[in-house]
Amino acid sequence: MELERFLAALGTFRDRGTGIERWSVYASERRGLNLGIKDRDAGSAHTPMSIADGCGARYLLVWSDGLVSRGSLERRQLVQEPEAALAQARTAAYDDPDAAQVLGPAPLPEVELHDADVAALAGGDTAVLAGRLASVRRRVEEHGLETWSGSFSAAEGAARLVTSAGLDVSGRGTSTGWSVSLEGKLGSGHGARRLEPDDEFESRLDRLVELTLALRQPAPPAPGDTRPVILHPGVVEQYVLGTLLHNLDGSAVANHESHFRVEEFGAGRPVLREDLGLRLDPLEPLKSGSYRFTTEGVPAARCAYIEGGKLVAPLLDLKYAKRLGREPTPLPFSLDTLHLEDAEPLDLPAALAQAGGGVLVLSVLGVHTQDATSGDFSLSAPHSLAITDGGSGGAVRCTISGNLFSVLRDARLRLVRFEGEHTPGLAFPCRVDPK
Repeated sequence: MELERFLAALGTFRDRGTGIERWSVYASERRGLNLGIKDRDAGSAHTPMSIADGCGARYLLVWSDGLVSRGSLERRQLVQEPEAALAQARTAAYDDPDAAQVLGPAPLPEVELHDADVAALAGGDTAVLAGRLASVRRRVEEHGLETWSGSFSAAEGAARLVTSAGLDVSGRGTSTGWSVSLEGKLGSGHGARRLEPDDEFESRLDRLVELTLALRQPAPPAPGDTRPVILHPGVVEQYVLGTLLHNLDGSAVANHESHFRVEEFGAGRPVLREDLGLRLDPLEPLKSGSYRFTTEGVPAARCAYIEGGKLVAPLLDLKYAKRLGREPTPLPFSLDTLHLEDAEPLDLPAALAQAGGGVLVLSVLGVHTQDATSGDFSLSAPHSLAITDGGSGGAVRCTISGNLFSVLRDARLRLVRFEGEHTPGLAFPCRVDPK
C-alpha cells in the first residue's frame, strides 16, 4: 500500500502554524470479482461481471490545538495529493477530546484469514463460480421456478494500520459470499473468508427451494390471537440481533439512547432471562467476522457482552471507552462470529412439534421503523408458514407484535437450531394478526 508519502506529510503539514500532534491511519486495498444475476440473466448490462481493485484509507488526526479530524481518503489523495487532503481535513476539524485516542503497539493474536481458493476466484478463476451457477439454474428448471436473482463475489485484500504512537501492523485476507432469491420471495446465502464446501452449498439451495415451494400453497387465515411463533435465523439476525447490538452500542449507552443504562453493565443483575448470553469470538478461523485487530488497533479477543442474562460490557470503540471510563472491546464485524446462546436449544423438528397452530416467520418488513430502545415491535411478516401438528403448512401473511425485551425475559422462549445456520431461530408466543 502506498502510504509513505501521506505518512511523511503528516509530520510536515502546517495550517497557520498548527500541526498534527497525534494520528492514526488505517489503509486497505482490495481486488475482487463480482457477478450479479437479475431475473435469471447473469452478467447483463444491469449486473455485469467485474474484476476491479481499489485502495483507500481512514484517518484520525489530533491537531496541536486539540481539535480532531476524521475522514476517508481515496488512492489519488493518498499518493498524489496528501497535502491537499490534510488541508481539507483541517477545515473540518472539531472539538472532541474523547475521540483523540491513538493506540501504541500491543500483542496481536494470530488468526487464519486467507484462503488460496478464494484468492484464485478473486483473480478471475471462475470454475467454481460456473459450477454453482449451474446448480442454481438446474434447480430453477427442475422445480418450475419463475425467476431468480442473486450475486456471487470474491475478494483478496490487505490492510495496514499505522499510528504516531508506534503501532504498525498489517495483514492479508480473503472474503467471499453469495446470495440467491427465488421468485422474489425468499433468499438465502453465505459469506466467509473461504469457499463454502460444495455439499453445504447444495444443501442450502435445497432448503431455499423447499421453503419457496411451500409458500406457493396458501393456508386458511387464522383469527388474530396470541400463538406460538418461530423466527427464522434470518429474522433473528435482522431484527433481534440488530436491536440488541443497537442497545449495546457504546454511543447509545453513553447518550442515554439505549434500553440499557451504563450502571447496569457489570452490576450482576439479570436484565434478560438468566440463561441467555451474547458473546463474540473474532478468533474463529476464516469467518467473515474474524480479524486480528480493529481499524483503531484494538486486538481481537473473545468477549462476552451478555452472560447469564447479565450485562457484562457494551460495544466500545476508543472514543466511548474513554467517555464511559472503561476498556475498549472487540467489535463484531460480521454476525458469523457473534453467538446468541441459551442452556437448552431445540432442534427445529422439536420446536415445530411444540408450536402447532402457530407460524414460522421467514421474513419481516419494517425493521427500520421499530423503536429499538423500548423494544416494542409490530412487524409485517409477508412470507410465513402455518405450523400444523405435522410440521409446517401453507403460506400465511400476518403481522407479529409484542415487546422484544419481554420476549427475552420470558421463560417460554427457546432458541432453535436450524440446519446450516450459525444464528439460532427463536420460538416464543406473541400476538399474530392476519393480513
